[in-house]
Amino acid sequence: MPRLIRTDRPVDHVTIDILRAVADEARTEQIDYMLVGATARDILLTHVFGLATRRATYDVDFAIAVKDWDQFNALKKRLIARGTFTTGEQAQQRLYYKGIDGDLHYHLDLVPFGKISQGTDELAWPPDMKVIMNLAGYDDAFAAAESVTFAPGFDANVVSLAGLAILKLVAWSDRGRENPKDAQDLIHLMDSYASAGNLDRIYDDDSVIEAGQYDPDLAGVYLLGKDIHRVASKPTIAVLNQIIERDFDRLSREMTRTMRHLDNVEQWVETRLRLLQQAIGERL
Repeated sequence: MPRLIRTDRPVDHVTIDILRAVADEARTEQIDYMLVGATARDILLTHVFGLATRRATYDVDFAIAVKDWDQFNALKKRLIARGTFTTGEQAQQRLYYKGIDGDLHYHLDLVPFGKISQGTDELAWPPDMKVIMNLAGYDDAFAAAESVTFAPGFDANVVSLAGLAILKLVAWSDRGRENPKDAQDLIHLMDSYASAGNLDRIYDDDSVIEAGQYDPDLAGVYLLGKDIHRVASKPTIAVLNQIIERDFDRLSREMTRTMRHLDNVEQWVETRLRLLQQAIGERL
């Protein structure tokens, strides 16, 4: 069953317009897609589960499963031809949604994955092929994506919270030294997971609530790790374990930046990160 948007937390019409446009043109080009990034986070946490978000965004990101750059460019051309999108000046993946009157300025990023990577977890961007993007976990996240009903008769694919956690961890490993936002988004997902429709699952599984020392928020972190383990392939699990083990200290430090209001914040974060690592790595 698709997830439903709460009537008291409607999605703004601009986001729905962008979703419809991408869904329509992707269908025409026979391209599978899912909404990812901060907008996907907000859709699920706020508009589906009614939880607060910490960082507003006007960026709308899509992961698109394409076979080659020709198919990627064909989708971009279709969107631009609608008259409500313009191309970015430098970033090839970026379009701007201007709206019917041309007075809006929403970023739209198209992240290609799938056959275009030729069986690897790396994508080299043309024309010079020097910019490399790590695609580890994208196929896993897509397979676990959720359908969300945004309007009567209109459903769209949205990355699951577990899938988003995978992508956030990989993205942080790629660009975390320049931008800690992925680490901060990840700790927010960890802290919110129990309340995001998972309390019954926590209390129905003795191993989960016990792992969290009977604290539902801690148990939610452990459950998130279990769900990541469930949806991720063995190679992806190996990548995630390597990232956490290799950069545990830096990751935990960057997670604490927005949590300074908490007492003993370093221990608070480290406890949760260790619990997540434990669940991801276990044979469940």
